[in-house]
Amino acid sequence: MVTALAYTFWSMTDWPDAYELVPSASTVFIEETKIPKEVTWTGNQVVAKLYRLSEENIPIEVNGRLFQYEADVKNFQSTIPLNATYNKEIILSETGKVAKIIFTQQ
Repeated sequence: MVTALAYTFWSMTDWPDAYELVPSASTVFIEETKIPKEVTWTGNQVVAKLYRLSEENIPIEVNGRLFQYEADVKNFQSTIPLNATYNKEIILSETGKVAKIIFTQQ
């Protein structure tokens, strides 16, 4: 009988230690503090974004060349290396709307 009581008491004192090993929402938020790496774009994605230029009506600059009109896209899209990677920067207007998108090759 003493052994049964001792085992019961011992197993109950192990519960809090075992419970701490179970991940919960609070432990995930506390432990995951890494800031994600900046997302890069491929040249293919940049060209696809240029083809939506007329829909969005936002000027796009790629490596210093400004694309504002469909003719710019047709004439100068070949200057964009499709396998290259690009960083994206968004320029906002005073009202908070997107005024310009800049892609810079890495």
